[in-house]
Amino acid sequence: MRRPLVAFYGDDFTGSTENLAQFCRHGLRGRLFFSTDNHEAVLDMASELDIVGLAGTARGLAPTAMTAEVEPALAVLEAISPQLMQFKVCSTFDSSPTIGSIGHVLDLARQRWPGCALPVLPATPSFGRFTAFSQLFTRYQGEICRLDQNPAMAHHPSTPMLEADLRRHLAAQTAISSAAVTLLDYREADGGWQQLVSATEAQCLVVLDAIDQAELQHAAELVLRLADQRATLVVAAQGLADALGHRWAKALGERSVLPTTYAAVDKCLVLSGSCSPQTRDQLAHFETQGGVILGVSPAEALEDPRGTASRLFVEVLNGFGQSHGVAVASARGEAGLVAGVSADRLSLALGEVFATLVGRLCNVGDIQRVVFAGGDTSSHAMRLIDADALEIVAFDERQGGHLCRLVATAPSIDGLEVVLKGGQIGSEDFFSRVQCGT
Repeated sequence: MRRPLVAFYGDDFTGSTENLAQFCRHGLRGRLFFSTDNHEAVLDMASELDIVGLAGTARGLAPTAMTAEVEPALAVLEAISPQLMQFKVCSTFDSSPTIGSIGHVLDLARQRWPGCALPVLPATPSFGRFTAFSQLFTRYQGEICRLDQNPAMAHHPSTPMLEADLRRHLAAQTAISSAAVTLLDYREADGGWQQLVSATEAQCLVVLDAIDQAELQHAAELVLRLADQRATLVVAAQGLADALGHRWAKALGERSVLPTTYAAVDKCLVLSGSCSPQTRDQLAHFETQGGVILGVSPAEALEDPRGTASRLFVEVLNGFGQSHGVAVASARGEAGLVAGVSADRLSLALGEVFATLVGRLCNVGDIQRVVFAGGDTSSHAMRLIDADALEIVAFDERQGGHLCRLVATAPSIDGLEVVLKGGQIGSEDFFSRVQCGT
């Protein structure tokens, strides 16, 4: 069987889609699968693909649930036998010892592949994510700040980020020792290679720096070289995908790259479970452009998901009678949490509401394009929507709102256009742009 270049597991659906898009923008062939249940089908298709993605929900799970979610995915990655395996994480490293523990996944990897290499490369300079001496920096409202000083991340409702040093951050999640390959190591004659090898042989996880695209490209080359020598699971955000996609596009020659524009649609539905201030501002702009905003409370979704979807079905149809764009939002400023209920349980309930609603709208043929906003909610909704996978249709470099097409056996769902948006993605006109086209 032809070996794919990369097989990755993403800890949420929005980030997984972004990761796939960064590979595919350079002309690589890829598909993102929603489940490992039918792993034989994934393996059959893998031989025709450059990139195989497995979209998951680990970011919102406690460690025990993460084990049940991630172990089958690691088994599939091993069976695919790519040149490199990736655990795709959010570029803001959302995680804690109790929710979305990245360290727990590293422990699972070491149990499956004793002595495996565990490089960590979260930098995505083009997206305002920089790593210097293992400290993660982010761009927030035009300024560069340390991760723990970014208000959106320091006050995240489920995984507040209180430490910018990724070695210290991961030390709270795993007993695996940590090391670093720094910007200064890149200046050595071997470009930091021996430092990376020595740390790996000492069984350490290794954080690699990068503050610009050239350094990211260099770090990606080091990771590939390491993967040639031993089993390697790289913990990385979408910056790695961009760097490797660029590298392989040169090596593989002329390929058809993704289009960067897409047309408007007559009816666009936004489904938002995001609590981020950025999404709130995007919803407000969408409303000023004539969009109809409908509300759904997390408490209502918890109590009766299908009844809530039935109510919204009627209201959405009425909304499309008034506007080309309708949004259903669970939170517009408030945290959107329910006392005594875990964030994952809330996300699952909202995901069920959204998936049921989309299914009913597709059955009556009254929907063309759907935006799912909020990483955890989107993950659960996509798992429940009765689709098998997605493919990237168009790459939107300006906003990161890449247009995707669902692959499903159900004719009403197959081919539905979707955009998956994380909380920190896009400018205020994001939702209007998806409706009106690029």
